[in-house]
Amino acid sequence: MSESNESPPTTTHRPWWRLNWLGLLASAVVFGWALTPSLLPRPWLFEGIIAGLGAALGYALGCLLSWAARAALRGREPGPGVKRWAWRILAVAGPVLATAYLIAGIAWQNQVRELVGQPDEGFLTAFVVGAVALVTAVVALAVGRGVRAVFRRLRRLLDRFVPTWLAAGLSTVVLVAVLAVLVNGILIEAFTATMDRLYSGTNDTTAEGISPPVQPQRSGSPESLVAWDTLGLEGRNFVARGPSVAQLTTFSGRAATEPIRVYVGLESADDAAARADLAVQELERTGAFDRAVLVVAGTTGTGWLEPQSTDSLEYTWNGDTAIVGIQYSYLPSWISTVVDVDRAAEAGRSVFDAVHARWAQLPEGSRPKLIAYGLSLGSFSIQSAFADATDLTDRVQGAVLTGSPSFSEPRRTLLGTRDPGSAEWKPVVDGGALIRFGGTAADLEQPSNAWGAPRIAYLQHANDPVVWWSAELIWSQPDWLREPPGPARTDLMSWYPVLTFLQVTVDQFVGVDVPDGQGHNYGGTMPAVWDLVTDPPDWGEDDVARLTRIVLGQPIE
Repeated sequence: MSESNESPPTTTHRPWWRLNWLGLLASAVVFGWALTPSLLPRPWLFEGIIAGLGAALGYALGCLLSWAARAALRGREPGPGVKRWAWRILAVAGPVLATAYLIAGIAWQNQVRELVGQPDEGFLTAFVVGAVALVTAVVALAVGRGVRAVFRRLRRLLDRFVPTWLAAGLSTVVLVAVLAVLVNGILIEAFTATMDRLYSGTNDTTAEGISPPVQPQRSGSPESLVAWDTLGLEGRNFVARGPSVAQLTTFSGRAATEPIRVYVGLESADDAAARADLAVQELERTGAFDRAVLVVAGTTGTGWLEPQSTDSLEYTWNGDTAIVGIQYSYLPSWISTVVDVDRAAEAGRSVFDAVHARWAQLPEGSRPKLIAYGLSLGSFSIQSAFADATDLTDRVQGAVLTGSPSFSEPRRTLLGTRDPGSAEWKPVVDGGALIRFGGTAADLEQPSNAWGAPRIAYLQHANDPVVWWSAELIWSQPDWLREPPGPARTDLMSWYPVLTFLQVTVDQFVGVDVPDGQGHNYGGTMPAVWDLVTDPPDWGEDDVARLTRIVLGQPIE
């Protein structure tokens, strides 16, 4: 019989709205995992987005398991009656399980809120979180199916010319390459360019109430080698603010000295080395090498130096201080971490090496105390000046390194080689002889043995997401999540691949939206820490307490 009358074979596809049973089941489970608590309270929008992404990831995992099961069973499937009952059970159990998870999620978030001293949120928030999660999951599913459709079309095209197995492999390679170019070469570059334009404009502005300093001890003053209009937004804030001589005198009851503040902006010199050289010239001009304390400070991505830290040092030493920093970026730290991290390291090395070289030329008996300081990405920046912990202790007379990102060295190595039995959030290094970790000044005073010199203080809260965020969270459980939780970290936090990474990533955006002493807020701790590390004369516990109230904006009793 002739085959000319037979119809050609057709390929049928499942409608796009059809869902996989095992995919939905896994989606509900992973949705619940995504709602579990992390380091800090999550706002409803972030909570919903992470939950929606978790549901989408769970669905993808369930579909993969379903495909593997069909392959193992060689196409054998349950009968129609079993399938109907399975879908009926899931239609009831799925929404019930999701609702239970949403309510539990609010309870979990309220526990974290209580730990950090924030008020509870109402259970009605669960419905808002659920709505955001649903929209996020649908969008993620649509994107995933779009990518799958492109893959299938590409595979069918290549299947005409090469074996099926090779067509599948080539399709995967081509699709991954195209997505990589799209994300890295187009989306990220466009985002970076947009942020660059936005924040470069902001960097050129001057905050309300800020004017050029008249004191010759400040960069940007008429006598300065650094022009005011080259300092950038945060540089201008730094040199124009701070406690006055009158405020220092009133606080101490003794005649105070005008504090020295030296800053070199991005536009002040062509590169990091030139900015560092200019900073040293400014230090010499202002007489900084004759002061009691000289602090080399790493700046954050925008060039910011935390006022609570810098002001506290100047109060502690009654103005007999000099602080120097240089700018390497005007982008926020979360963007600088991606695009400017090398420049942050270069800036830290350049400025510290230049200052240290000039400082080392002074007679030993007339050198100021040389202190390294940095907060957040600024801590990473200044630590980059040191090859290892030994180099750090050899070249400074003290250091205050606050909220250091996980990739900071030598901190990362110190955590990995900490004394056995000590926790990662509060590691003990060489018995606490020189280098100590803690979230408060009281933590730094433990262990109780003598703290030698130089004193190196690493401040890190157990619930600071900047400190604990790492790409390794995607695939690996860190020690700090295996150990009993530190202060204000919930014992309900668990590690889940990918999800914990997303949770801690989001936590970074609210790291400073919690009360002082929690998350990425260390300001109220600085008076006591400067006291411990620099050992100021004529200074006692009452002075620390009074200064702490000033730093926190509280009235002095």
